[in-house]
Amino acid sequence: MKLYIFNPDTDLALANNRENYMPPARVKQMTKELELLPLWYAEDSSCIFTPSSHDNAEFVANAQKLFGTNATYIKDISRLTDKENIEIIPWGWNVSLRKKLLNKGITSANLPTLQELAEYRELSGRNKDTEILHSLQPSAQFTAEVIDNIEKCREYAYKNPRCIFKAPWSGSGKGLLWCWGKYDDKSDGWCQRIIKEQGFVVATPIYEKLQDFAVEYYSDGKGNISFIGYSLFKTNTKGAYQGNILQSKEQHRKTLSRYINIQEIDATDILLREKLSTTYGHKYKGYIGVDMIICRTNDEKNALHPCVEVNMRMNMGILSTILADRFLAEGSRAIFSIDYYPSTEELQLFFSKMNKEYPPTIINKKLVSGFIPLVPINNSNNYISYIFAERAS
Repeated sequence: MKLYIFNPDTDLALANNRENYMPPARVKQMTKELELLPLWYAEDSSCIFTPSSHDNAEFVANAQKLFGTNATYIKDISRLTDKENIEIIPWGWNVSLRKKLLNKGITSANLPTLQELAEYRELSGRNKDTEILHSLQPSAQFTAEVIDNIEKCREYAYKNPRCIFKAPWSGSGKGLLWCWGKYDDKSDGWCQRIIKEQGFVVATPIYEKLQDFAVEYYSDGKGNISFIGYSLFKTNTKGAYQGNILQSKEQHRKTLSRYINIQEIDATDILLREKLSTTYGHKYKGYIGVDMIICRTNDEKNALHPCVEVNMRMNMGILSTILADRFLAEGSRAIFSIDYYPSTEELQLFFSKMNKEYPPTIINKKLVSGFIPLVPINNSNNYISYIFAERAS
């Protein structure tokens, strides 16, 4: 049996790298309120770990009726009758999760070893992104630099006033220091702290971004890297994730072709799969997402940045790709979003408004238009995940 676990704190756990890691309160709340998200990407007849006290039965039954989802859920792993034949599929692996599962009675034979997890952590660091970036473009049009001492940070910021310093491991859109022509004492303190705690930072110029997107893959652990799809997403000015556009692969290619020759992306895909196979293919089984951007260069031309970041885990882009493939009607376009509301009252107002004004149209278990929440909403939620669809023009 396959057991899915939603643990979006995995990057923070990798940064901490301790078995007794405890996530921040806000992240714990997000994990609790969005714990059923794997329902939408889990394989048939699998199980989802939902340890909260929420009653998910009605929501799961409704999703099965409307969309044909075929996964169940369990609140207490220790009650599983057959713990020997379980394949654990978390959002991402780390030593903290391994210890929690061992404490719940999962045998070590069904878990990665500590040595394997050390390799996973090494492969997940942003220094690997830098290696892959440089291997994909001999001309070094786009650059990134691994820096392990504060003097070099200061030199880099002096030479590149508009730059980003990145922590090796951090949450999505987090662990980024944006320097818009200013590297001050606060910036210096941030870099010193990250170097002390994690060993280095990665520095890169700030490019004039036109479009965020990602190419999503699956590694079978035997060296084979399979193409899953494209992911078009939005970020705020600080690089934090804001949501995905759901549409067919053909529509994604059409959107990207407005900015750049699609054959350039295809050629990069071939090179990238070869590099991913060499670097990750025999050491890791699971999803891999490669974030890219289309930029405007100094000579006023559009160019493809082929590797901004590699996510060696499940991610929102892969979830969005699966949502579009499985549940979005042909000819429809949608937005997938995860939103946080400071008060439960605000969330309830939004939820009621969307339900009333945009009821879903579902034909043959596919969403044609309207609003669908992807997790149960109750009177204590601050987080909501949903799809909002409309017919493409």
